[in-house]
Amino acid sequence: MLLRAAARSLQTPGLRAPPSTLRIASSTVWTRSMARNNKPNHGQNKPIDYSRPPGAPQPSKPGGAAAAFTSPQQGARSSDKSVMVDYSKSQDEISKGARPQRNWPSQSGSQGGANDSVRDSGRAKEFSPEQNEFETAASPSDNTAPQSSSPSAIDPAEAQAKSRPLPDLTQGIPSTLEFETTGATKPTASPLNLTEAEEPGEAPGGGRGRGELPASAYISSSERKRSKIFNYMYAAFAGLSVTGTIYLGRNWESEAEERLHPDAPSGWALGLMWNRAKARLGDQLNYYNEPAFQKLLPDPDPIFERPYTLILSLEDLLIHSEWSREHGWRMAKRPGVDYFLRYLSQYYELVIFTSQPWAIAEPVIRKLDPYHIVTWPLFREATLYENGEYVKDLSYLNRDLSKVIMIDTNAAHARKQPENAIILKPWEGDVKDNELVSLIPFLEYIHTMAYPDVRKALKSFEGTHIPTEFAAREAVARKKFQEQLEAEKRKRPKHSGVGFLGNALGIKHQSMMMDPTDQTPAEAFAQGKMLQDLARERGQKQYEMLEKEIRENGEKWLKEEAALEEKAKEEATKAMKSGFSGWFGTGK
Repeated sequence: MLLRAAARSLQTPGLRAPPSTLRIASSTVWTRSMARNNKPNHGQNKPIDYSRPPGAPQPSKPGGAAAAFTSPQQGARSSDKSVMVDYSKSQDEISKGARPQRNWPSQSGSQGGANDSVRDSGRAKEFSPEQNEFETAASPSDNTAPQSSSPSAIDPAEAQAKSRPLPDLTQGIPSTLEFETTGATKPTASPLNLTEAEEPGEAPGGGRGRGELPASAYISSSERKRSKIFNYMYAAFAGLSVTGTIYLGRNWESEAEERLHPDAPSGWALGLMWNRAKARLGDQLNYYNEPAFQKLLPDPDPIFERPYTLILSLEDLLIHSEWSREHGWRMAKRPGVDYFLRYLSQYYELVIFTSQPWAIAEPVIRKLDPYHIVTWPLFREATLYENGEYVKDLSYLNRDLSKVIMIDTNAAHARKQPENAIILKPWEGDVKDNELVSLIPFLEYIHTMAYPDVRKALKSFEGTHIPTEFAAREAVARKKFQEQLEAEKRKRPKHSGVGFLGNALGIKHQSMMMDPTDQTPAEAFAQGKMLQDLARERGQKQYEMLEKEIRENGEKWLKEEAALEEKAKEEATKAMKSGFSGWFGTGK
């Protein structure tokens, strides 16, 4: 009987193995296999499809995967009997010609049986050893299951989105300007949404939006509390602003304040109150922008008073500083600075007005002028800060502006009083420069002629190079003076009686205020000298006397000044110690 069963199984057309792979199993193995697999299928007369994964439902129609394991003779018999499956080792456990399409379920129920029959009929050919596993004409589309049975079910927008090429992100994020300007409708499906927001009511990521509940339902309690606190703060700020405006807009408390603000007189009108509030607020803010004192210079002393005041800048006028990698910071003194300061000190009240802070400029001025030829130094604390720049406002000097001349290298510093200023080109360290010294004749002439308003004299030289223009005018005046002097000599006699007697006795006419060694104006005119020539000779003598005093007593003055400073430091230290000891109760 075993031999009959073996012969019958070998004659099954669908499971006949190729001749090259035909092997006859032993009787023991064959018996055990047939006994284990010929059991009833739990009372169900259905063929078993071992080509489907475990747990998958078995096909109910004939011609499926189970037909491949059922012989035609068994299929012709009654269906109420159990199916006998051939587990002969004539076929390999793992087929080399296996493909995923063999395990796919049929797409249409009406065509499934036909397709399975076709596959079953060609199964013997698929297991042929002549077919190579990796040398097939299969394409990726053969391994992809179709998404829909009918082409009409494909969404046109989805098909258009799939056909649209993806943007090249290596060249940057694509622009949406054309989409925004043309007003094109938003596509229903976009292959790559980079800049567009979600639809209204659509949460990021496709979740539930805020359309189902009111917006207040999505605000946390801490956020509500924070919003409430901010509302209270805004209300308090508004109340303080109104209260502060009413307080600042009150009437002036003195007549002096009312005179300082003529555009905001006292009164209870809303406009007047607003003007007074702005005026008071402006005064508070200007405290940090205006000079430290309303009077930068003390009242003039009659003993040391000079008729004119000369304001000099420090940086790039008297000195020049520069930095280099080799030497660091270096500072150079302009040629002729000492002569300029010492010579004009007899005519002008000299003031150095710098925009540098006191801590930086004070040591420089001390080294530049160790003998205190300059009367007053002023620093950044005395400037007016306006529109991001430091302005030297001469109205705070406590001097008559008609007698004040300012020399600077920055026109912005003289913005308030440009009619009092002489703007020079900044000095950049040229050792052959004589621009500063060439101004001495003009400044000396101002004092000699006793101009009542220096602004008119400066106005006449506006737009010109003052040293060159003054030298040209002086040459014209000297020529006219010589012509007039020759005309006077031809009209009058050479010697008068009084003059002849005085010369015979050796007596010269001198003014009570003149130095006996100085020439009289008559003698100077007789020699062809002008009035400015006399003043220049007199000023030169004064300068030589000052230089002599400095050479003889300069070191002595410096030592005395150092001793006074040291004494002042000791007294300050002693006062500080006594203050601390008195505070702790240990001093007497």
